[in-house]
Amino acid sequence: MLNTESPRQFKRAAYGGLADVTKALGSPRRLELVDLLVQGPRPVESLARATAQPIASASQHLQVLKRARLVDTERQGTTIEYRLAPGVSEVLVALRRLAHARSAELRETTDSFFEDAPSIDRERLTALLREDGAVLIDVRPTAEFEQAHLPGARSIPVEALADRLAELPADRLIVACCRGPYCTFAADAVRLLQARGYRAARFEDGVAEWAADGGALEAARP
Repeated sequence: MLNTESPRQFKRAAYGGLADVTKALGSPRRLELVDLLVQGPRPVESLARATAQPIASASQHLQVLKRARLVDTERQGTTIEYRLAPGVSEVLVALRRLAHARSAELRETTDSFFEDAPSIDRERLTALLREDGAVLIDVRPTAEFEQAHLPGARSIPVEALADRLAELPADRLIVACCRGPYCTFAADAVRLLQARGYRAARFEDGVAEWAADGGALEAARP
């Protein structure tokens, strides 16, 4: 069939479609929901609790993401779970890195919040683990760890850390990882560990960044 659209009509339609996707992501609430769904599928009730918003509000944001085909749904028994569509995790990583590179305000905000929780990057972490100079703990909830985690990480949720300190060696650096650059669990873990006399640092990325950079992930679930 002959295409009768002009180049300008095509461009308007093409960039309009691109804008629809970016508009769906153009909300702090929706970006936080996407970040949580990187960790694994969740029902709306769980997402609402984790983002401190009413279920109705979370549901509305999820419907916007679903209409843009950025999330899918799947029934698990009587529960409807939301999950990220393929490729969305990589987009979130790229967007975070672009924002961090271009926004001085964002850098100042994150640097200030994490000032007392020193971080290490992927290269340093990999070298320390290779030399057996550090122990990596994943302080996210157990269900998220089971979905996917960094190779060699031990699951110690942040709320259980104080009761499980005996499992950690006192002569090595303890590196805490969590959901990613804006997750506060690892910083909380580092502060607790430092207060108890451990050397501790926060891994600055999460599973999404690790995978986006070509790293393999491990999972406890098929």
